[in-house]
Amino acid sequence: MKIALIEPRACEANVYSKISIPLLGPVYLGTILRNRGHEVSIYNENIHTPDYASLDADRIGISILTSTATRGYEIAGKFHRDKVIMGGVHVSLLPEEALAYARQVVVGEAEEVIADVIEGRNQEPIVQGRPVEDLDALPRPDFSLIKGYRAMSLSTPISTSRGCPFDCSFCSVTKMFGQKYRFRSAESTIGEIKAMNSKSFIFCDDNFTAHPPRTRHLLELMSKAKVKNWACQVRCDAAKDNILLDLMEKAGCQCVCIGFESVNPQTLKAYQKKQTLGEIVNAIRCFHKRHIKVHGMFVLGGEDDNKNSIWETLRFALKEKIDTIQMMILTPFPGTKVYEDLQAQNRIFTKDWRLYDGQHIVFRPNLLSAKDLQMNVVKAYGKFYSLSRSFLMLFRLRLRNAMFHFMGYIILKEWIRRNRHLHWLLQPASG
Repeated sequence: MKIALIEPRACEANVYSKISIPLLGPVYLGTILRNRGHEVSIYNENIHTPDYASLDADRIGISILTSTATRGYEIAGKFHRDKVIMGGVHVSLLPEEALAYARQVVVGEAEEVIADVIEGRNQEPIVQGRPVEDLDALPRPDFSLIKGYRAMSLSTPISTSRGCPFDCSFCSVTKMFGQKYRFRSAESTIGEIKAMNSKSFIFCDDNFTAHPPRTRHLLELMSKAKVKNWACQVRCDAAKDNILLDLMEKAGCQCVCIGFESVNPQTLKAYQKKQTLGEIVNAIRCFHKRHIKVHGMFVLGGEDDNKNSIWETLRFALKEKIDTIQMMILTPFPGTKVYEDLQAQNRIFTKDWRLYDGQHIVFRPNLLSAKDLQMNVVKAYGKFYSLSRSFLMLFRLRLRNAMFHFMGYIILKEWIRRNRHLHWLLQPASG
């Protein structure tokens, strides 16, 4: 059977449109189906968009996030509904919505049910996926199935765990993967790394250091294999383990992505983040001490955030010399506590999923207007990713930071150009 798996592009310019890191889900599913003898092609629209009118496939699988849902439904409309199967985070949260565009919707993890769905043994309209308990049993993902993918020029994603017990109020991860951690073995992971034909890679686990003994063992194996040039996502509490930090440096970690979320203690508490401002500062300094760059991720627009909160975040990022930042606007993703609270208060003013990307305001904030939140985040971004700061870093030979700051500058300009006349500019000052 001919299978085409599609990852839709985001509708707006964002960092992911410039750094094409494909979702792992379609690659795992494609590899499983290929191993069963099917002819599989994967299309990531951020890398290559096919001519859908001439796409020859018996089944079309579309994996969507909330921000790519509108595009995913548009793609589905190009095919007979009986050919289309949908999965991903968004449809797992709103399966009935997705069912209007597909013959079947898979909720949750699809690896253990995909063969039955594709081969017709499971014909339920809404198929409940099953958590993969033994992650080592998954096949090594074959990225060559992605049309136009060049491993040597892109950061290749690796997953070593699933699940997260923290359940932050704005996060949809636990809705997809649950609150129980599941881990791959260090030996399985290092085998995948050695088999890669990639100059760099990124651990896409929500918390790479969630199980320190396992992570230490993996780092020791990576160090022996002389692995270099990788990034990962961690929590601030990783900085409390000096042995772990030393191993990360020795094993070639170039950058950590940390969800700081806020410099407002009240907002951190409301987000159920379970970390303090002091722990945030300590984490930045501990990683910098070991020459590991920090990508700080902040979420602005909580109930205790006002206009000053945005500029305090910028001042904090500059003072602590955070290398790169994301200042995301709080987004009420379906299924999260934030969504339930704001929906109950009738404060969500649009369900245009294209805007649910962390860069657009879609609800009425508590202490400032929607327009003020949107405008000030854009202005603060412009201060951080200014052209002058990019050239200053280049002059100081901080080449990686200069490159990413210049990229941020270009992305911001493109975003402003595309959004110049969007709805948030037309919102009344009261939000």
